[in-house]
Amino acid sequence: MYDEIAKSIREGEAQGKKIATFHLEVLMHAEQLDGDEANEFCHRVGVPLSYATEFRKMLSLAQLMRNRGLVIR
Repeated sequence: MYDEIAKSIREGEAQGKKIATFHLEVLMHAEQLDGDEANEFCHRVGVPLSYATEFRKMLSLAQLMRNRGLVIR
């Protein structure tokens, strides 16, 4: 999963959409990533550690969306 996420982020970067792709990937995989340490995740997918805050935000958003009945596919 981490390799696939990293690949998608690199492709997004090539299109000028790195952070948006990062957000989307974390949202799409939020259930599997729940419990991951943010800095370790960033390291595994090859993004700067400054993205750790964004990782935490997207996990929180995914939880909020699930609580409100929104489905992430």
